Amino acid sequence: MLFVIFAVVTFVIGLFLGGFIERASYALPRGEFREIVAPKCSSCGRALPRKTFIPLVGSALLAFRCPHCGERKGLRLFLTELIYAASLLLLYVFFYGQYSFYLYAVLIAVLLSLSLIDLDIREVPHSLMLAVLGIGVLVFVFSFFTFSQADTIWWEHLVGAVVISVPLFILMMVTGGIGGGDVKLMFCLGLVLGFKLTFFAFLVGVVVAALCAIVLRLAFGKGGQYQLPLVPFLSLGTLVALLCGNAVIAAVI
Repeated sequence: MLFVIFAVVTFVIGLFLGGFIERASYALPRGEFREIVAPKCSSCGRALPRKTFIPLVGSALLAFRCPHCGERKGLRLFLTELIYAASLLLLYVFFYGQYSFYLYAVLIAVLLSLSLIDLDIREVPHSLMLAVLGIGVLVFVFSFFTFSQADTIWWEHLVGAVVISVPLFILMMVTGGIGGGDVKLMFCLGLVLGFKLTFFAFLVGVVVAALCAIVLRLAFGKGGQYQLPLVPFLSLGTLVALLCGNAVIAAVI
């Protein structure tokens, strides 16, 4: 019973944190930190009602529009709240009673913020990248104290840091088709995940990105103007890897 109660509480907390993540993701690259506590319409610049702070319901009450100018808004906030709450609930279920739940909860929050910023401006802020690196360092330190055979040992994290990031760096230098932020992110994520889960996360991210690219190509044609930022897909791959990567790898191998 307590498990269910805490699961509900975790989901609700995730909704509130999701709203904070969305507002912070808009404010951070623009230096408009007041937007976090006093959001304004990006179109008309007028303050949005306090009801927007109510998770899920707030945006719906405004019909996903600015009440002043009628500009469509709030859908991204709604989805971000829902995505982080669902992610936090899944992490709670899979890592119940483990310290790693808290580390991964912070990691997914940072990755969600990075994804939103990458979707907006195609850049990866160094401050958030350092946060991912910090989590990677913590996981690496904890790996020296293995508690079971299922734990990843320290050298796997070091290999994970370079197993994908180095080939991506070479690809970036040769073709320029990969951004430096993607390379740095894979280095940091590799330090967190270890080499097996890093492979798995990257594979999931690339496959989903390829499927989305095919859908966009079919929808807009060869001449369609669209770009797919990689960070959201790498973040999705990381979440999937954390939740079921080890089970899938064990089943395949």
